[in-house]
Amino acid sequence: MSYFLAFCLALCWGTAFLASKNIVEVLPPCWGTFYRVLAGLLFFVVLFGVRRAPFKCPVRELWRPWTISFLLILLPFAALSWGIQYTAPTVAGIFNGTVPIWSFLAGAIILKGVDRFTWRRAAGVLIGLVGLLIIMRPQWQAALQIPTGKMALYGYGALLVMALSYGLGNVLTKKIMVDHTRLAWQANTFHQYLFAAVILCALALLTEPTPALTVFNTKLVLSIISAGVFSSAVAFLLMIALIRRWGATRMASVTYFSPIIAMGTDILFRGRTPHLPEVVGMVLIFVSLWLIQKKVKS
Repeated sequence: MSYFLAFCLALCWGTAFLASKNIVEVLPPCWGTFYRVLAGLLFFVVLFGVRRAPFKCPVRELWRPWTISFLLILLPFAALSWGIQYTAPTVAGIFNGTVPIWSFLAGAIILKGVDRFTWRRAAGVLIGLVGLLIIMRPQWQAALQIPTGKMALYGYGALLVMALSYGLGNVLTKKIMVDHTRLAWQANTFHQYLFAAVILCALALLTEPTPALTVFNTKLVLSIISAGVFSSAVAFLLMIALIRRWGATRMASVTYFSPIIAMGTDILFRGRTPHLPEVVGMVLIFVSLWLIQKKVKS
């Protein structure tokens, strides 16, 4: 059963990038991100309502779910929506696969004593960075020759912001939520999604034209449901279930499969063959994750 849950989680995470690409091809980035978050929020409202789960959060504690919401929902979802306009789902999946690298770096600095640097882990971080540079190198060359090539490079930068935000958010979740609050996870999750939805709606109204209802065709609606419900809300529930069964460290191994699934969906549904630098970079990132996540002897 645990392996089936792991497969489902990898499938949810890996298909998020194809769905996000489909969304931004029709909707502006802020509106696309808002509808993704709204889909997740409605899912949790129905789920928690049926289960009569607690929604209340003391006012003095709201800064905790709001902070986590900014780092794990609002900023990374928006960065993905903007960046994937100019990049491929394969590349977005690979960048997302680097999250454990940034989580390790943030944990080593913020959660002192939990993660520590070793020569092996330092080598892992370096190899991961080399992998990213290999992936981005063709766009650097294109940006020097073609003015429009800069947009893809900026897209890579947005995807890097997404990964950094996830990495920092994962660490701060433990520091300000797990270790220092008794707020029920249902209330925590609800207020995270509510905060992100309100802010994104305000940003979309202020910065982008309101999309007409006629643009919401079957493909767009299914992509919003896929990204907002399955790749976000359901994936969150699967992650909790796996952490309870395997622990956080072993659960993180699912990260290896998400870029592969992202690449597979890119090939299957968009007919895009991955470029050699992308494959080489992904392999180096996998090596990096193995070096970082391997247990350190006492």
